[in-house]
Amino acid sequence: MNRRIGVAVALGIATAFVLSACDAQPANLPTSTPYSATPTPGSVVGQPQAAVTTSPAAQGATRPFAQISPAERARVGSAPPPLTIDPTQKYLATIKTAKGDIVVELNAQAAPQTVNNFIYLAQNGFYDGLTFHRVEPGFVIQGGDPLGNGTGGPGYDIPPEIKLPHVDGAIAMARLGGPPESTPSSGSQFYITIGAQPNLDNNYTVFGVTIRGQDVVRAIRVGDVIQRIDITTVDGSAVAAAPPQATAIPAPTPLPKPVTCEPFPLNVNADDHVLGNPQAATTLIEYGDFQCPACAAFHPQMKALMTTVSDTVRLVFRHFPLPQHDKAIPTARAAEASARQGKFWEMYDLLYEKQGEWSNKPLAEITATLKTYAEALKLDVAQFERDLVSDAVAARVQRDVASGQAANVSSTPSLFLDGSDIPLQAFQQPDTAEQLRGYSDRRAKSVAGLSTKTFNFAKPEQITSKDAKYMMTVKTNRGDIVAELDPALAPVNVNATVFLAQQGYFDGAPVVLNDQQIGAILIGNPTAAGNPGFECGVEPTPGAMSKSGVVALFGSSSTSSAQFIFTYSPTLELDGRFSVIGQIISGLDVVKSLTAAQGDAKADVIQSVTVEQKR
Repeated sequence: MNRRIGVAVALGIATAFVLSACDAQPANLPTSTPYSATPTPGSVVGQPQAAVTTSPAAQGATRPFAQISPAERARVGSAPPPLTIDPTQKYLATIKTAKGDIVVELNAQAAPQTVNNFIYLAQNGFYDGLTFHRVEPGFVIQGGDPLGNGTGGPGYDIPPEIKLPHVDGAIAMARLGGPPESTPSSGSQFYITIGAQPNLDNNYTVFGVTIRGQDVVRAIRVGDVIQRIDITTVDGSAVAAAPPQATAIPAPTPLPKPVTCEPFPLNVNADDHVLGNPQAATTLIEYGDFQCPACAAFHPQMKALMTTVSDTVRLVFRHFPLPQHDKAIPTARAAEASARQGKFWEMYDLLYEKQGEWSNKPLAEITATLKTYAEALKLDVAQFERDLVSDAVAARVQRDVASGQAANVSSTPSLFLDGSDIPLQAFQQPDTAEQLRGYSDRRAKSVAGLSTKTFNFAKPEQITSKDAKYMMTVKTNRGDIVAELDPALAPVNVNATVFLAQQGYFDGAPVVLNDQQIGAILIGNPTAAGNPGFECGVEPTPGAMSKSGVVALFGSSSTSSAQFIFTYSPTLELDGRFSVIGQIISGLDVVKSLTAAQGDAKADVIQSVTVEQKR
């Protein structure tokens, strides 16, 4: 599932969708602490993939990994390299970027295996041309992923060596969530701290410290390229490079995951925690973790923003406690227990504002601390204590987690604007409130004429046969469009379309774009809710867009929506991106004539859609 919209247009987009500019780039939301997210089928959790721009010096035979693609670098080994460095020696790593050099002194005594692995990869050109895929101002920069999306490595992990503190400029290895003493570090992903980060101590392998170029660290932005990493001893002597190991045996190609339709996880529920105008057309959903440092740092920005736009925007908060935070679940439950006494947002503010007070306390003390917060909020403390450990509160937190997992959330804070995920950086612009208010005004106008009827189907019923074909008649105010739907092209999405047509879902859907340059029209959502309650996986048919008269469903790289695309020209620029469900038989002249709203002129609309099995 990929609901990404870019930073530059995240808050400034109009609700009309430009087909020719809709390719969602995989870009990752910042993780709360430096760890590699576990990839799930179909998930997109990374920043823009590294376009390898290997420097000329890196193209020689002495840096062999630099000569292969990022995808190939993800399987350059099956185990860490043998120890070849001198643990008593001090080494320098110079990370070269276009913004300057970052010079790090590596501590081989404290973390010999980690330093050995880092030197091995650096000298063989593994890092050449990769990017910093994650930047958290005031927290960390992170890079070293050959896939550029937070999930990659060299094909192996390395043992943890947790000894050193996270001082300003510390370099450390990312890792998956889990017990620090037994969870291995990433084989290649490293991060450098911006300022001391004692909250990360005793959780990650620190293996050195920045001695020059901390200004460069602070200047790094997402997508900045690691040109190469050079290794010397502290006196400037060269260090012999260990030869590459035998490449790991590539894993078998996994079987394709069956395409299904699943409940849309980002619809607002009746008992969601909502701040702002509950009837607002614009919805922000935040998945957060009360123990997450990045969440606490973001909290004042969100609070200030909502003070300005709460009349036109509603904020929904959902819990997403991360496994490496031992007090994330107790604090989430505390917020839910407070909600039962009408004080969710008060506890929400208190937990973030006092995070530095409770985050580093022993887990055994957290309940007592939470009780003092309940007292400060004048809650019934006895009731609060009962709710804190109740099954109902635990289930409420887990429901939020499940919805986040369904939306492919892997880090916090993760933010969604009307169903599309947006990067944290979008909220750090000086005119964020102005952009968001402008977007909200446009969205409110765009949905004003739509049906307020709610469709909340968890999944479509199975009503089509894979061996049959179906005739779909789309009645518009300018005439009829008749198309043949073929389940052989996209069985799941054809079935969903026929099911929704039978429910009257498409009635009243407006035309939102007629792109004459591409030769296609896009039909918008017929309801203000924006979806029928579910979404289906994408079933692309390569080559299908090479002719005119194609019927497809608009969507992302991994999901199809319930919005029609009708083409009246070959549209190769759209090929392979959407679920093609059929071919227009008649009414192509009607398709060409349909127009979107412009000025005082209203959009053309679909009056009804009927489907019959072809005889």
